Amino acid sequence: MTNKQLAQAFKLTGSLLELHDENPFKVRSYTGTATRLENLNEIAAQLSQKQLVELGFSKNMSEKIFSLLENGSFKELDELTVQTPTGVFEMLGIKGLGAKKVRVIWQELEIETIKDLYEATQNGSLEKTKGFGKKTAENIANQIEFLEKQEGKQRINIAFQYSDYILSNLSNQDFIEKISAAGQVKRHEPIIDTISFVSVLKEGNTSRELFQFLNNLDGISFDAKNSSPFLWKGTFDEIDLKLEIHLTEKENYYGKLLRESSTLSHLNYSTNNPNHLDASLLAVSYQNANSEEEIYQKIGSKFIPYPQRNGLHEWKWIKENNQSDLLELQDLKGTIHNHSTYSDGQNSIEQMALAAKALGHSYLVISDHSQSAFYANGLNKERVQQQWKEIEELNQKLAPFRIFKGIESDILNDGSLDYDENTLKGFEVVIASVHSVLGMSEEKATERLLKAIQNPYTKILGHPTGRLLLRREGYPIDHKKIIDACAENNVAIEINANPHRLDLDWKWIDYAMQKSIWLCISPDAHSTEGLKDTQWGVRVAQKGGLLKKKTLNTLSVEEFESWTKS
Repeated sequence: MTNKQLAQAFKLTGSLLELHDENPFKVRSYTGTATRLENLNEIAAQLSQKQLVELGFSKNMSEKIFSLLENGSFKELDELTVQTPTGVFEMLGIKGLGAKKVRVIWQELEIETIKDLYEATQNGSLEKTKGFGKKTAENIANQIEFLEKQEGKQRINIAFQYSDYILSNLSNQDFIEKISAAGQVKRHEPIIDTISFVSVLKEGNTSRELFQFLNNLDGISFDAKNSSPFLWKGTFDEIDLKLEIHLTEKENYYGKLLRESSTLSHLNYSTNNPNHLDASLLAVSYQNANSEEEIYQKIGSKFIPYPQRNGLHEWKWIKENNQSDLLELQDLKGTIHNHSTYSDGQNSIEQMALAAKALGHSYLVISDHSQSAFYANGLNKERVQQQWKEIEELNQKLAPFRIFKGIESDILNDGSLDYDENTLKGFEVVIASVHSVLGMSEEKATERLLKAIQNPYTKILGHPTGRLLLRREGYPIDHKKIIDACAENNVAIEINANPHRLDLDWKWIDYAMQKSIWLCISPDAHSTEGLKDTQWGVRVAQKGGLLKKKTLNTLSVEEFESWTKS
């Protein structure tokens, strides 16, 4: 377990203790341990109990840390979990509901389920309760509605793991001639509810053999009611995700794969080219073909990559570009937006640099949290100077690999950045991001970002909406105004590659490219392992048709340094 995961367990215990109205001093002992873990420069899992005590942890709390590391929990947390109704436990995950408010809902209103809580927001009983009010009740209702819409969905990184599991089990079976992932996975959707495949069986084999194999495969359940001889449907046992495997004949394979991997609006496209059939892509996909390229040729088009088959800008894109122009992971020469143990990261700057180098990068932007981010051990001006000195020493040691002095500056409520001018001008890369006060109106949220973009020290706008996929909607902004302002002020926009964010949303990539803005794929890495999240940013960037030549971190280290000075 990482320090962050350990801290989350202690935070949860503190919340449950507060929920059960335990002694405030006891609550603070757990939340204080969580804070100490978040600010710990060392990796707790690598320390002995004696070393934890020497670092300021009590003997009691160090024992609980060891229990978490060895068993995944500890006695008090287990007991509190058992004592808390499931629905009440789930309420703690609703934005805007802390332990005190949940206790009022549970003890005073005698509500124990999310469903009953939603009903209370609708019938007026919640807003009449002391400490709530109409606006709070509306916000809770909106959050519940949002979370309900996310049921049965998974983020792209989770869905890919399960897709790979099925593919690895089926691809080497004697009865399978061809099989390919399809659907949402093939299109690199950020959120996925169904994993799909298209397969051809070897001659002489029947669907019975496939169905029998799948029915005996660990971790999935058969949906007999909705299946047919040419379609196996089921679900994964341990995760809320559907599974579909489409069977087709060999001569129909490419057409079936194209149909199952494209949106309907993409399939309904017709070129009306006088040199080709006046027919839609959908219609010609039912004709025999030896490749998907051949199907696209029948309507006078070049092959369109799977991620772009969304029915938006792909037909215009393919007329102006080639598939080889699309950004690929290996095109990235540097990694931007990374945290270290100076703030809330898990690894030192040197460890992050060496890991980035091992991935083939030639530079790394260290961008720890700024001073207002007290929750993430943000850097005050003195610690900024200390970090700069370390970076200078490491650049001499690791040359020609280059570490750039960056910061992820909080955008304050009024749109200001988090340091004075003298400090800001010392950074080579300032990434401006919003982390707090996310409930502004669209007008105020947009004005806040516009002021930050207009700051002459802002180089990159970080995760523009602050969304957390499946957990929190992004704050409302006028994307066109924001993108236009970035173009006017020579500010790049981040596509945050953390699979929880994937923000800027891919639908705005085309407009940003039209405005000649640099876009960067940033992992927002808080560990060496987090550097690998860049792959998810590249996948969703491909959905939006991001070109290599429009991607900031395809620049060489010399070119990137020149950009930082522009």
